[in-house]
Amino acid sequence: MELHHSHSVLASFDVEPEKNRRIAAEAAKRAVALDPADAEAHAVLARSLVVKGDLARAKAEFDAALRMAPNQFEIVTFYVPWASIFGEAERGAKMADRAIHLNPNYPLWSTRFFAHAYFVVGRYADALLMMDRLAPDNYGIWGWTYRPAALAAVGRTEEAKTLISEALKRFPELTIEGRVNEPLAYTDADRKRLIETMRIAGFPPCARPELLAKIDKPVRLPECLAN
Repeated sequence: MELHHSHSVLASFDVEPEKNRRIAAEAAKRAVALDPADAEAHAVLARSLVVKGDLARAKAEFDAALRMAPNQFEIVTFYVPWASIFGEAERGAKMADRAIHLNPNYPLWSTRFFAHAYFVVGRYADALLMMDRLAPDNYGIWGWTYRPAALAAVGRTEEAKTLISEALKRFPELTIEGRVNEPLAYTDADRKRLIETMRIAGFPPCARPELLAKIDKPVRLPECLAN
């Protein structure tokens, strides 16, 4: 299970992502094979299946983990960031609340999960409270997207624009189209919310055509199509 977590984190920071996702998935399978009665083993397998796009099996594994350990902080928390892709965004935010109730001294790694769950239901102030605990070096492209978008959504547009300038130094290809065309973690409702908040924040709208060419049926913005 810890091998899965370690390699997943490396992939999330864009360190040999394909290789590390593969190793993480193999570790998750081994975890369940070694102990089918371990709830966290099922949870990490579920996460690896989400990454592969096998949502039906992933939901079954998450459900199994939550049945086995409904009051375990880690198990509840692992489901939180993926709830929206299963059509359960509101449940995900409520589970984030519950996880914090279970462990008021929640660890730093969980704040990213909670922030996502709060963002996708429009609880921007709560999302910002979570991201306030992270140092900028721990944002990743996810944090450099969500934090300015959430700031703009609560009316703190000048702060958002300052952060965007820094974000573009770190990620020059960061655009609205680029983010909403990520293959995982977004439903149509999530994409709509992200587009609206990133527009308010002032992110560059259009991705380079060669980047979109790699995606089947990319989501396009009207102004980018017009250009």
